[in-house]
Amino acid sequence: FLLVTDTKMAELLSIPLKKSSDVDLVKPLRNLIQATYSGAEAADECCEAVAELARLRAQAIWKLFDQSSLDVIYNYYDQLVSLESKVPPQEVAVPFKWKDAFDRGSIFGGRMSLTVSSLAFERVCVLFNIGALQSARAAHEPLDTEDSLKLAAKLCQQAAGVFTHLKGTVLLAVHQDPTPDLAPDTLAALAQLMLAQAQELIAYKCIRDEMKESMVAKVCAAGEEMYADALRLMQREALKPLWDRDWLAVVAAKQAAFRGLAQLYA
Repeated sequence: FLLVTDTKMAELLSIPLKKSSDVDLVKPLRNLIQATYSGAEAADECCEAVAELARLRAQAIWKLFDQSSLDVIYNYYDQLVSLESKVPPQEVAVPFKWKDAFDRGSIFGGRMSLTVSSLAFERVCVLFNIGALQSARAAHEPLDTEDSLKLAAKLCQQAAGVFTHLKGTVLLAVHQDPTPDLAPDTLAALAQLMLAQAQELIAYKCIRDEMKESMVAKVCAAGEEMYADALRLMQREALKPLWDRDWLAVVAAKQAAFRGLAQLYA
């Protein structure tokens, strides 16, 4: 499961995306803006921004994964944050519906989708997908150059930051029980998994670059510890049904492999 030579390493796990439904952003937001702003010019500018927001949402939600997907979703997220500062978010009458990212049609505890008329909820779900897309982009990197290794590690670290941020803010934004993917324990596990994968990439680079054995041992020992923490969080009873059936085995195998590598290079 783990790197054993300087030419190949295991595939990284990527987080599935949340899926949403089409919504009419333009009419309700335009009505809200016209009620909020008295000046015709300011209202016209905001209405243009709403039309652009609707276009961005369609791209961010429905566009298949490719190299430009992250740029699109970053842009949409920034526009959401900007809009939240300009209109009363609690008055936004747009029912944003999002499915749980790990819902495969199986039956287990927790709601599989959630609909909330709140820009804050939309922002949280979009931010989750930013972390998921970052993990997918990292997993798609060829890892055959120094730049691709650095980018993949950076993306995993950024995804960890996204899930950590969500863990501390999602309940304040949603104001009700979230879908299982947005539960704080789930987000903590995802953040730790992303940190462990970033460390795996760093270890791969250290071994490939034939760095000092003492340094490689230290990096691998840290990788073993990070995968152990990820496994501990992912093995919580409430979370086990979420993961693809091989995820726990992969994480456990990587932990064991890092333990062996740390001993090998010590």
